[in-house]
Amino acid sequence: MISRDHLSKQAAKLLEAPLSDKLAFIAQDPPHIDYPASDYILRELQDLVDRPRSIKPECRAVISDSDNGKTTLTRHFMRKNPIVLDEADYPIAKVLWVEAPPTADEGRLYSAILTAMGVSHRADARPERLEAIVHQEMAISQTSVLVIDELHAILNSPAKQHKLFMASLKRLSNMRQLSIVACGTSDVTRALAIDPQFVNRFLRLPLPLWSANEDFVSLVAAFEQLIPLPKPSNLTSPGMVFEIYKGCNGTIGSVRKLIMRAAQVALRTGNDRITFDILTNARKWRQAASLTASPQPSDA
Repeated sequence: MISRDHLSKQAAKLLEAPLSDKLAFIAQDPPHIDYPASDYILRELQDLVDRPRSIKPECRAVISDSDNGKTTLTRHFMRKNPIVLDEADYPIAKVLWVEAPPTADEGRLYSAILTAMGVSHRADARPERLEAIVHQEMAISQTSVLVIDELHAILNSPAKQHKLFMASLKRLSNMRQLSIVACGTSDVTRALAIDPQFVNRFLRLPLPLWSANEDFVSLVAAFEQLIPLPKPSNLTSPGMVFEIYKGCNGTIGSVRKLIMRAAQVALRTGNDRITFDILTNARKWRQAASLTASPQPSDA
């Protein structure tokens, strides 16, 4: 009998499934994986939900390189705070998640918020009209935390437009006693710094690049559990871990993509596990196929 101890419950169920199902499973967005940095950030974000409202609410800035898990983490935070119904069967949404508009356009931000709340509206309405609806709906829904992903995108706008956008966000935070969670690259700090008083409300929560340490080994082990192969690939062995580390650029996304590439090859070729040769070839293929030369992370 095939042992399933090395697999998650979902992956174990797929051992006898068709190849197409296995490939679809490993290609889908992975579940949230707990690790020290993410656990700390999730506690900080949950504290914003649980604490009493205040006139000048505390805010957070989740800072991360691209492809290092900030979107997955904040969406997981949102799922931990789902919409519930009050006694009158009206939806209460303590946490909202939106993606920042590609420019500093306050009307588009309000429209994104209303869309996230499921509120019908005219996206081309005047910003002040959309703002009024946002305030009304947030009051009813008792929203206390607004997560804005990719906030650094507003830096693409002229300084005057950028300043108006941040003034609108600050006004929304003040009037609704709303904690803002600004997510993005290190440029988020520049985006917020347009208002020195507002930026002082934000606590920086970084998701650092991964180093070759025990946390990295645990991350690799978590990804291996998601691969529906009948035998353990032992990706946490020193040689395999180092090969994975060489092939990533220090982000959780690059680690996953390398492992999933090797898993696809193993499944398609009928291997019962990922061998060292399969992993090495996957690493070389990804590095050769990259459009940019990614710097290798240090071992520090």
